[in-house]
Amino acid sequence: MTAVRLPGGVFGSARDVPATVRTWQIWTLAKPLRGYVVGVIAIAAVTIAIVLAKTPWRISEIPIFAALVACGIITIEATHSTREAQGSVGRDLQTIWYLATAIVLPPAFAMLAPIPLGAYKLWRMQRGMVYRRVFSNATISLAYGCASGLFRLMPASVAGLRPGGGAHVVTWTGLVLGCGALAWLINNGLLFTAIRLADPKSRLREQFGTREAITFDLSELSLGVSLALVAAINPVLMALALPPAALYRRFLLHSQLVAQIRIDATTGLLNAPAWQREAEVEFVRAQRTGAPLAMARVEIDHFEAVSDTVGHAASGRTLRGIASTLREDLRGYDLIGRYGCDEFAIVFPQTSGEAARRISERLRDKIAGDPVVIEDGSHAGYIFRLTVSVGVAAADASDRSFADLVAAADHALGQAKDAGGNRIAVAVPGPAGARLS
Repeated sequence: MTAVRLPGGVFGSARDVPATVRTWQIWTLAKPLRGYVVGVIAIAAVTIAIVLAKTPWRISEIPIFAALVACGIITIEATHSTREAQGSVGRDLQTIWYLATAIVLPPAFAMLAPIPLGAYKLWRMQRGMVYRRVFSNATISLAYGCASGLFRLMPASVAGLRPGGGAHVVTWTGLVLGCGALAWLINNGLLFTAIRLADPKSRLREQFGTREAITFDLSELSLGVSLALVAAINPVLMALALPPAALYRRFLLHSQLVAQIRIDATTGLLNAPAWQREAEVEFVRAQRTGAPLAMARVEIDHFEAVSDTVGHAASGRTLRGIASTLREDLRGYDLIGRYGCDEFAIVFPQTSGEAARRISERLRDKIAGDPVVIEDGSHAGYIFRLTVSVGVAAADASDRSFADLVAAADHALGQAKDAGGNRIAVAVPGPAGARLS
């Protein structure tokens, strides 16, 4: 009887495998997303098999491939103590080795490279969700396999296995840059499609178009082109790239971890401590310059009913939807954070209390008119029409501290909730406390 290793170290018969497969995390995904992830992995596997069967293998290429994979493993091991950011699009500098492989070796090697490097990362690094690692490696295989194929379609006068001198090295380097950009487009296009299937309100700019993301991607592409040039001249010279690659990878991972510490994982907004720090800075600046400033506390009405109906995990999609509405409708310099389980906080720089009230009313109407649909593998067809209560306060008194401003907005929020919800309350001086609208 065949014995198989089951989770938790228990051995059982082959008949137990289907039950084990059903416990995989991938089955918790919504059907469209699950089908897409499985489909991309299957396409990558079939493509790799076809390319391997058609590749004329040369023994001289195997040591170069082994050296490139070894360099990638060394950089992983050199930064083993630095955790990777989880739950977001990560950048780990491994693509420099994939691009070099795609340029100096046939497409089969470019498609195979993510397998040993991905397996090593699963073994040595924090695992996270395994299906995400496998899907990511599949997109990388397809992306850099295409880049390698494109490079070899070009005539030798433009490309070739080695960069020549004069104008040829310029065209060769430019083509490598174009192939790297193509791989970036394919890889991130496949990833973003999965992100949109998981969260239809996700925006391309938020995932790949921020200043930090563009800076990291351009730096990674530049290093990849430089490494490909060095490897094409003489593979032994790749050893020179190891120290800077390991150093920059450590810096990259650390930067992503620092950024993630500031961000709420569910909504993508600033978390409460980060929002508090940045909001206090805005408050001090307004007090120093005499500029108007207002803040709002936003709470979803009866949010516990959503959690009770679809569960905590599925209700996270509702929070992400509200957060997306806030980002879309507010100005770029407004400071938005998640302040509690179902609460958000906003600072409006250069804004009076009356202007903040008008902005809040527009937000309230937008949220009330935009139904939220929860549809996944276990809860399909739940439609929620949510409302929010908002408390607004203005920092127009020179003797008011930031804590006083937060307390005033919190008191106004309480007034809006006591009035039945779906209301805007503006804090006013005196015994009235707040004005409802």
